[in-house]
Amino acid sequence: MRLAYLHYLYGKDTALNHVRQFADAVRALGHKIDVCAMNLAPADGDNPYLPIGLQMRHTLKRLAGHILHEPKELLWNARYVRKELHLLRSLAPDVLLVRDHLLTASCVPVARRLRLPLVLEVNSPADESRLYLDQYLHVPWVPDRMERWKLRHADAVTVVSSSLKAHLVNRYGMAADKVTVAPNGADLNLFRPDGAADPTVQSPADGGPVVGFVGSFQKWHGTGLLAEMMTKVAAARPSVRFLLVGDGPEVEALRRLTATVGDRVVFTGLVSHARVPGLVASLDIGVLPEADFYRCPLKVIEWMAAGKAVVAPRYAPLQDLIDDGVHGILFQPRDAEALTTAVLRLVDSTELRQGLGAAAAARARSSLSWEDNARRVLAACDAAVQHQRTNLAQAA
Repeated sequence: MRLAYLHYLYGKDTALNHVRQFADAVRALGHKIDVCAMNLAPADGDNPYLPIGLQMRHTLKRLAGHILHEPKELLWNARYVRKELHLLRSLAPDVLLVRDHLLTASCVPVARRLRLPLVLEVNSPADESRLYLDQYLHVPWVPDRMERWKLRHADAVTVVSSSLKAHLVNRYGMAADKVTVAPNGADLNLFRPDGAADPTVQSPADGGPVVGFVGSFQKWHGTGLLAEMMTKVAAARPSVRFLLVGDGPEVEALRRLTATVGDRVVFTGLVSHARVPGLVASLDIGVLPEADFYRCPLKVIEWMAAGKAVVAPRYAPLQDLIDDGVHGILFQPRDAEALTTAVLRLVDSTELRQGLGAAAAARARSSLSWEDNARRVLAACDAAVQHQRTNLAQAA
C-alpha cells in the first residue's frame, strides 16, 4: 500500500517526532509512505534582511495575531486545496492519510476530487483550542461544524484514545466501527530497561531515587501540582533528587515555585530528541502531574518502555495504558495529596518501583511500539479502501 500522509505541523513542534516515527514504522512493515508538510506559514524570525513582505507579516502577527490567526487559517483552505491537488496527482497514493488540523478541511474536497480513500487522524477534538489556546480570539461555532463535516466525509478515522473515540461518536452520532483507536507508540530500540543514563546527569551521592518529568511544560501538564509534590517530597525525603527535562511557557513559574528545593532539582532546558532516551534512563520515577480526557501521552509510553515506575492521573487515556498497581500508579486527578502519596510510596520501595517498571516495559513491548501503532492505522486504511469501494459500487 502507498500512503500520502499530510500534516500541518510547523516549526519545531514536538509532534513532528510522532510523524517521523510513525512513518518509519510504516516503511518497516513493508509499505510506502510519502510524508508531506503542508503548512503555508513562512519561517518565524525577525531577521532584518528578510524580504519586506515577511517583515510586514511578522509585525502584523505581533500586533494582531491573536485576532487574525483563526480567520487566516480558514482562508488558507483554498490555497491548501490547490497545493494538495497538485501534489497528490503526482504522488498517486492508494490512500490519503491526514493529520487533522483545526480549521483546515481541504482534505475533504481533495479526496473527493481525486477519488482517494480518506483516513483522518484525530489527536485532539476541536474543543482543544477553547480549552488551551487562549492566546487567540476564537471563531464561534465554525470549528465544531468543520469537525463534524470532516468526520462525516472521511472513510475511516483514527484516534489516540478510547475516550476521544467515545467523545466523537457521542457528539456527532458516528458509527463506532468507523473509528479505530491507535495509541501512540515508543521506539523500543531507544527506550529500553537496560538503556544507558545520560552522562551529564550525576547519580545522587546517597543513592536516593530520581523523580522527574520529560516534556514540554504546558498549562495542561499541571505545573502547580508538580511543584507542590516536589516541595513536599523534598521535605519528607531528603535523599530524593528531581530531574526536569524540557522547556515551555510554564517552566519559569515552576522554577519559582520549587526554589526552596535548591540544588536537588535540575532543569535541563530544551534538549535534542536524541538525548531524551538517556535522560529517561536517568530517572527512577516518571511523574505526569496532569493530563486531559482525550490525549495519549507519548512521554508515558516511553517511560514505560524504559522500565520506569510511572505515576499519572486516573484519566481514561492513561487507563488505556496502565492498570493501576500493575504497570504504574494512578491517582485522583488534580489531587496534590494523592500525587504526593503515590510518589512517596515509590520512593520508599525499590521493590515496588522495579516491579511496576518491569510490568510497564512488558506492556509496552507487547502492544505499544510504533509498529503496533502503524498496524492499527494501516488496518484503518484498508477499511477506508473497502468503504470507498462499497460507496462507489452503490452509486454506480
